[in-house]
Amino acid sequence: MTEHDHSARRYEIEGRDLGYPTRFRDGASAAGLFVVRSRVANELIADSGFRVAEIGPGRALLVLTGVHYTDTDCGDYEETAQAFFVEPVGKGARIPYLSTWSDVVRGRVTSFTWKLQVTTTLSRDCGLRMWGYPKTLGEIAFEKSPERASFGLRMEGRRVFTFSVRAQGRHQPATVTSPVYSLFEGAPHVGYLTQTYRDTDYQLGGGQVELGDHPLADELRRLGLPRRPLLATWNGRLDFSMSAPEKL
Repeated sequence: MTEHDHSARRYEIEGRDLGYPTRFRDGASAAGLFVVRSRVANELIADSGFRVAEIGPGRALLVLTGVHYTDTDCGDYEETAQAFFVEPVGKGARIPYLSTWSDVVRGRVTSFTWKLQVTTTLSRDCGLRMWGYPKTLGEIAFEKSPERASFGLRMEGRRVFTFSVRAQGRHQPATVTSPVYSLFEGAPHVGYLTQTYRDTDYQLGGGQVELGDHPLADELRRLGLPRRPLLATWNGRLDFSMSAPEKL
């Protein structure tokens, strides 16, 4: 194993022996793709060293996700995340706006997770220690009816947001592998998330987000929420594999 090759590392976390690739074998998820103010987004992630990828003058993309994990190496838990699409590192010349849209269409967009909330200390510590993801504990209520699913996040006893989508899907998209940037052990790294979904539904302009009175909700307002997402998705089943981080 070289200095920057972490693939053979093992971690002892809450009595579990964990390594890479890490498996997330089942669950359900919802996501919303929102157009936000790129100036504000860059301010919020300034300490990371990354810059958001613009889709137009002053406009970037935020992905808000909720995941209900039922079978993973890191236990069963709920998760919500807020991530920006960012400029890829070391990919040469890019055409402003057009290159970002091309990445989105091909499913090759690079993301940086700005905030990430989970419901167990095991999943929090896995994210922090194994990839450098900014995981914190939150109260996440996952609710599903035959027609809709919602993820409600509370932190420090205050409501942050509720995100809901239509929860009926019949599609099975092709498996995709996406680069995910993080700050691991104080340096920029990239990991690769391989995602397989089933019972998927695509909703143009669908989904709904409602904001509360927590400071994170105020930061989302600065970005331009609440608004309808460009695209919302529901995935009734999922199967993920997460690689070891690699130094950029």
